[in-house]
Amino acid sequence: MKSEIEWIIERFISGTDCSIDAANKIESALDDSFPDDDYVQQTIEMLAMYRPEGGEFLFDRTAIRQRLIDTIVHLRAQ
Repeated sequence: MKSEIEWIIERFISGTDCSIDAANKIESALDDSFPDDDYVQQTIEMLAMYRPEGGEFLFDRTAIRQRLIDTIVHLRAQ
């Protein structure tokens, strides 16, 4: 059974919900669940700078999608 975090991340990765609200939910869930994991904390910092269209000093949908894929791999390896 998938955790809520995995479900939200998979919706983002699949393109079902790439909203800023979804990114905020992922950010909050990861921070609550993995406060001492440096890799996850870097992902959270990236999510805080997410805008779907990107921009100067911001991460776009493609960059966050790849980081979330990498984060899932990181978490499953633990």
